[in-house]
Amino acid sequence: MRLKPVYATDPELVDKPLTDVPSPWAPKKGIHLYHFPLSLDSQKVRQGLEEMGIDWQSHVILLPAQQQFSPSYARINSRCVVPTLVIDGRVTTDTVNILTHLADRFGVAKNCFNTREHEKEDVSYWVDKAASLFIEALTYGDIDGVKKPFPLGNVSEHGRYHQNKIALLSRLIVKYQHDETLKLAYEKKRAVIEATQKAIVTSSQLAAIVESTKAELRDLERQLSEGPFDSGGWLASDALSLADIQWGVVLYRLRWLGLEALLWEGESRITSYADRVIARESFQNGVVQWSRVGRKVILPMLQHRLSSLFKRDSAL
Repeated sequence: MRLKPVYATDPELVDKPLTDVPSPWAPKKGIHLYHFPLSLDSQKVRQGLEEMGIDWQSHVILLPAQQQFSPSYARINSRCVVPTLVIDGRVTTDTVNILTHLADRFGVAKNCFNTREHEKEDVSYWVDKAASLFIEALTYGDIDGVKKPFPLGNVSEHGRYHQNKIALLSRLIVKYQHDETLKLAYEKKRAVIEATQKAIVTSSQLAAIVESTKAELRDLERQLSEGPFDSGGWLASDALSLADIQWGVVLYRLRWLGLEALLWEGESRITSYADRVIARESFQNGVVQWSRVGRKVILPMLQHRLSSLFKRDSAL
């Protein structure tokens, strides 16, 4: 039974994360982030960039338009996921890896994420714990009594959202059968989505994922009661750490999905902790401002569709 995302449990299905690897397909100068406004992992990296006060250039990858599968993007990030960080033509992938790379490179100079030696093990533990939550299943699975917010709606009904991606990838595999790099990227991504879809559409698995998430949140509540947060610090350290970047966004997502009442008590320390992280300016700029669906998602999608229609008509 699958209770965690494929990326956390099946490393053989995906390419290893890249760390500062040169790419002929990436922008040569500056700090660039390829991301999607509502992507959980994009939200984490954007908050990290804002927390460190790093100027970065935005490249929105429209997930509803399946732009993560475009050849130009797949050549930069063969995992076909967001976010992707590029610094002066060098690519870093995987959210935990990106944030760690940013902290290592800029943290000291920016006086950010400077956890003490004895705190590092706990920080890593809680970073990994957040990354292993099956948020995709909770986002797209049909959970009894929970009405998902716009624009999710019924997009996940009977696994349709993931089935459409599988069908598209199957077509791309055929189209690029003579390009070994793209073909392999699309085959691996299709395998990941097929494994994910099975967990989402199987009601017994989804129910088990909900219970597993509850157990993880009970551990979080215990840590908040017994750890540094109880004396004015943060989750795993006295100063804000990458563990807080991970968990603040996770809790924000679970609230947005309408799962707070199902997963934890309203008056718990989790609620106080979430409120404290969300109140930070970096969170407001990197997460909340980008979560305005009309301006950040609907409008770009309309512009994309109009542009596609114009190109099609011009080609006739």
